[in-house]
This record gives sequence, structure tokens and C-alpha cells, in this order.
Amino acid sequence: MREKWSSTIGFILASIGSAVGLGNIWRFPYIVGLNGGGAFLIPYLIAVFLCGLPLMMLEFVMGRHFKASVVATLSGIRKRFRFAGFFLVFLMGMILSYYLVITSWVLAYSLFFILGVTIPFSAFTGSYYPLLFFLMSGIMSFVVVRAGVKGGIEKLSKFLVPVLFGMLCMLLLFSLSLPEAMRGVVFYLTPDFSKLFNPFVWTAAFGQAFFSLSVGVGIMLTYGSYMGEERIVKNAVVITIADLLVAIMSGLVIFPIVFSFGLDPATGVKLAFVTLPPIFQKMSFGNFWGAVFFLLLFLAALTSSVSMLEVPVATLIDSYGFKRKDATWIVSLVVILIGLPSALSYTALQLELFGKPLLDLKDFAFGTIGIIAAALVLSVVAGWFLDPGIIFKEIKGGRKTEKLFLLIIRYFIPFVLLINLVARVIKPD
Repeated sequence: MREKWSSTIGFILASIGSAVGLGNIWRFPYIVGLNGGGAFLIPYLIAVFLCGLPLMMLEFVMGRHFKASVVATLSGIRKRFRFAGFFLVFLMGMILSYYLVITSWVLAYSLFFILGVTIPFSAFTGSYYPLLFFLMSGIMSFVVVRAGVKGGIEKLSKFLVPVLFGMLCMLLLFSLSLPEAMRGVVFYLTPDFSKLFNPFVWTAAFGQAFFSLSVGVGIMLTYGSYMGEERIVKNAVVITIADLLVAIMSGLVIFPIVFSFGLDPATGVKLAFVTLPPIFQKMSFGNFWGAVFFLLLFLAALTSSVSMLEVPVATLIDSYGFKRKDATWIVSLVVILIGLPSALSYTALQLELFGKPLLDLKDFAFGTIGIIAAALVLSVVAGWFLDPGIIFKEIKGGRKTEKLFLLIIRYFIPFVLLINLVARVIKPD
């Protein structure tokens, strides 16, 4: 018998846990900084509600109707789309294999601040400690998914998501109390409208929306397959707003710190691991606030990695009849093995290809290009080949709403994704 969420709140919190990850708390602030501050929020909000939300609803519709994971669902639409399902599962495994590496860095820095240990990022990645923390992160995700939908994923989310919001509120109050906090807030929320004429700001916003909401890659489809009679539209809106709230609040945490300590708001990916740790160490009670910040990142990363692991595990269960425990063992072992080169690329071994760390290459190939391609495949398959009657039955809207929804998923979303794909190829960074 297929597992189900024990309650609507359990489903919502699990979905929020999946959506709220490093993309919201770590990636969103530096993407905003690189794209002109407040101006970025305008296209981002448009992207979230015109693309991210409808695609999330579509995934929930597919999952609940077919009551199956990605491969079984896509082959249920048309048998020839079975291979598209395998592509999504493969992509999810590849992304998880290096996402766990970043999760392990966050876990390590959480422990460093808790113990009061000062280790620069260069020294950390110049040792073999990242490999140990990578294995620890993989084992934690394995333990949760092995315990099942209700006993593992839902139970974890019911505890961690409220804790995550509580810790974010603590950091927000602290950050806004800093001397130059309002300068950061002004930079963050004041739009420079000239930036809106830059097409790459728009493509960055739409790319971030898909990345942040965990849509288009089969995660929400898999979670939707465990749904009961929950209202799809209402719950998708709640999940989207919660995810958006975390992203906005994260910016209100980061930018006051950046401006209070004279940092560059466009620092980029190094902000969390290179720039902020020395800043926390200079603050009063810095170890405490550093620990809170990195624990917040870790909790967000863990709930997301668990959702990623569930996609291939559910596929083995549905398509090949594996028991959950066996499926989790197999997938976890494979993910850790293919993730080892990424982990080793940021150790003393410095494993590289074409002069770049393997993790960076995988992030571009799978986490940037691959994730857009997957969302494009999913939107085209569902928009054009899934019976519209199934969609309308599940979302339960009026005729005008149904027609608008169909136009968005058939034309607007694929068009946006195609443009974004081209833009990423033209301008990788």
C-alpha cells in the first residue's frame, strides 16, 4: 500500500522543507547582490507567481492523479516519456551528489562555531575534513528517507521547519540591530529601475525562482503522489509564500551585516564560507550568532537533500518493487560514490577537470543547465500531453482560470525556460 502524509500540515511542512534550502538562504542574497539589489525583486516576484507557482501546482496534479513517482507518472501519460522520467531521476541524483558536499560544509561550520574553533575556509578545504562531513551529511539524509514518508520525512519537517523559521527570526532581529543595518535594507529594497532593462537580470530571476521552489525536477511530483484530498491550489500558494518569505527574510539578515562591516554586496558565492565567518568572530557573542546562522543553513540544506533523495528512492519502489529500506541503501550508496569526486575537489587533493573543481563543473552542467532542461521537459510533457480534464479536475478552478492556467503551462513557462536555457549557455556566470 502506498504511503501517504498523515495530515495536510505534514504535507505542507515537508514541501516547505523541500523548497526552503540553500537556494533561499545562501544563494538568493548573493544573486540579489550581483543583480543590483532591489531591482532584482521585481522580476523575481513575477517569476515566482507566473512560473514557479503554476509549475508546482502542475507537479502536485500529476503526482496525486497517478499516485506514482516520476518515471511511472510520465510513462502513464505516454509510454515513450518513460525515458524523460529517467532523465529527471538521473538529474536529481547528480544534483544531490554535489549538494551534499555544500551541505557538509555548512554542517562543519555549524560545529566549528559551536565549539569555538576558528578554521578559515581555505584551511578547511585544504584538508580531508570535508570528506568526513560529506559522509556524515549523506548518512543523515539516508536515515531520514529510510524511515519513510510519515516516520521520516514528515516527522523531520514538522520539527525542523518551525525551528528554521524561529532561528531566521532571531537572526533577523539581530541583523537589524546592527549600526549600519538600514543602509543594507535600503540597498536591498530600493529598486534601480535601469537594471530592469538588462535581460540577464530577468533570466537570473526566473532561474532563481525555479531553483528556490524546487519545481520542475520531480520533487513536488513525488511529494504530490503521497497526497490525500488536500486542496492543491491553496496549499501550493501557502508553500510558495512561505518559500518566498524565507528568501526575503534571508536578504534582510545578510545585507545589514554586509553594510555594517563594509563588505561588498556583490561578493557572490564566497559570502557564506569565506567572508562571513571572520565577521562573526569579530562580533560580540559572535560564536553564538555564527552557530545560529550555519545551523539555519544546515537545517534548510538537510530538508532539501532529503527531498532530493526521495525522488530516486520512490522510483525504485514504484517501478521495480524494491522495499524502502533496500531502495534507500542502494540510492544513498550510489549518490555518495558519484559525489566523492565533487567532495574531493574541495580537499587537499583538489580534484579538477579543465582547471576547474569537479563540483563547479557539475553545478553548471546539472544544477544550472540540467535543472532548466528538466523543467522544460516536464512542462512540455504535462502541458501538451496530459489530459487537460485531469488538470482541471484537480485544481478545481473556473473556466477562465483553467484557460489561463493552460496558456501559462503550455506556452509561457516553456518559452521562459527556453530563453533562460539559451541565456545560461551564452552567459554561464
